Amino acid sequence: MNDLDLRRLRYFTVLADTLHFGQAAQLLHISQPGLSAEIKRFETQLGVTLFRRSPRTALTHEGELLLSEAAAALAGAEKFVSASLALATGRAGVVTIGTTATALEDGLLEAVAGLRADAPDLQVLVEEMASAEAVEALRTGAVDLALGNAAGDSAELVSTRLASAPFALAVPSARAPEPAPGIPTDGPRSLAACARAPFAVFRRSASPRFHDTIRALCTESGFEPRFTHRTRTWRSALDAVSAGGCVALAPEPIARARAASDPRVDVALIVDSHLRAESWISRRADSSSAVLDRVEQAVIDALGED
Repeated sequence: MNDLDLRRLRYFTVLADTLHFGQAAQLLHISQPGLSAEIKRFETQLGVTLFRRSPRTALTHEGELLLSEAAAALAGAEKFVSASLALATGRAGVVTIGTTATALEDGLLEAVAGLRADAPDLQVLVEEMASAEAVEALRTGAVDLALGNAAGDSAELVSTRLASAPFALAVPSARAPEPAPGIPTDGPRSLAACARAPFAVFRRSASPRFHDTIRALCTESGFEPRFTHRTRTWRSALDAVSAGGCVALAPEPIARARAASDPRVDVALIVDSHLRAESWISRRADSSSAVLDRVEQAVIDALGED
């Protein structure tokens, strides 16, 4: 049998509903003779008679049996078209994001919630991981987008910078427990004043960029830092500061937010350096889809600098 014509299926269901060639033709915006000819061709194609023409139009037994199947076929076709449109406009699909805890706290979850409200058929899966892990997961195809503090380091990845901020020196405040030896208690006015202080730092395996940048900032100030707290998140690093155990260099917005909510942490100073804390979103260069574009843009809008 030749491929089924959805147009003729619709002619069949409308005529079955009205049982009047003239009314059905008006609803379908075709001539009555044209409708009659199309129904006849459809019956010939199927090999069954769908309608009795006299004394009045009525469904045959075969027509009654096939009507529900025709309606289901049309509904399936409409669902197919709707699903195709949703995919083409980025309103449906699945996107997995590998992201650092920092991005989660900076507004990624709110961006995902906005996408879910705007496009309920769009699934965004979020996997928290270290920055280096996210880039590697992107490279291997385990995630579709990677959020972290470094751009992709190969031609197969395309990265967009979201934000850039100076580093701030966070120290225990007067309301923190007794500070560890070497931590200045008089509000250090330079990073060099913390040369003998214990430092919190990102594990290099979690974030080579942050680990090396913090070391370089201390080196610029004339000393080699003594790392006593190695963490995977800024929250953990600032927890150690809050407990009086060390000082930490953290991106200014993160340090100020912690100081505003935790009276045991002070922002002592902003480090004047060309070395800054950056955040990036990366994707594979060969990836292209409307849904991926939609999610990436939502993240850029939420986390990017104005």
